[in-house]
Amino acid sequence: MFALLNVYKPPGITSFDVIRHLRRQIGRKVKIGHAGTLDPMAEGVLLVLLGPATRLADVLHAYEKEYVVTGELGATSSTDDAEGEIQPMPGAAPPAAEAVAAAVRQFVGRIRQVPPAHSAVKVGGRRAYELARQGKRPDLTGREVVVHELEILHYDWPELRLRVVCGTGTYIRAIVRDVGRQLEVGGYCKELIRTRIGPFPAEAAATMEALEAGPIEGLLIDPVEAIPAEARLPVSDAQWRRLALGQAVEYTSLPASARDQKVLGAVDPAGRLVALVRPDPGGGGIRPVKVLAGGS
Repeated sequence: MFALLNVYKPPGITSFDVIRHLRRQIGRKVKIGHAGTLDPMAEGVLLVLLGPATRLADVLHAYEKEYVVTGELGATSSTDDAEGEIQPMPGAAPPAAEAVAAAVRQFVGRIRQVPPAHSAVKVGGRRAYELARQGKRPDLTGREVVVHELEILHYDWPELRLRVVCGTGTYIRAIVRDVGRQLEVGGYCKELIRTRIGPFPAEAAATMEALEAGPIEGLLIDPVEAIPAEARLPVSDAQWRRLALGQAVEYTSLPASARDQKVLGAVDPAGRLVALVRPDPGGGGIRPVKVLAGGS
């Protein structure tokens, strides 16, 4: 099995619960992974990778992600979400809509963000959430993340709903927290929905009920869909055989648009994604980065 699966994870279960369910359904002989964990309280798109598609995780992680988040202003949370210890902010007054809009604008573009204390970021070789659960305050430093779009969908004190389009590594909980701090009223994430990863939207995701209903073959996505159309390179059988051996091949017709891509996908005459490649720095060819066993 060599495929992707776009699953709509409901709230209340972990991302690994989805993987565990699929392992029972398709057997443990098939390697299974996913491209981006969702917290138990969150719902939405979870991309599951089957078989050699697990080697595409880095490609899928690099895609922009879209979320709809509902924040609660006027209080803070120990975990920056509704599952933590909630502390109302004494004297917090409802900010005007103009003030909220101005605060939100501060978090668009390249920003420095301190991850939540209850996060999977490693501190001294340990996960931050492990330290936080022991009552220790993890020493977390800010790191640069990219927020492409941040749109106010609804504001009615104390509720603030935002649409976020961001790059990898962005914590949506932290955006709500930091907007609340900017407004000096506090804030935490009450509801989070991942509506899209790259070209994979929530509207096309399979529900858990659909997975449980029977065979999943009709829900599988061809792995070539993980590669943008402009980054797909057709290769002959002869070229593919050389790539499979880890050898560079000549590719004189490499389009200019492909040279700007970090990763290219080699597609054989049957339309199968057979390898991830990059332009040869020496010019005039491509070199394999990862050979995908599913495209032999």
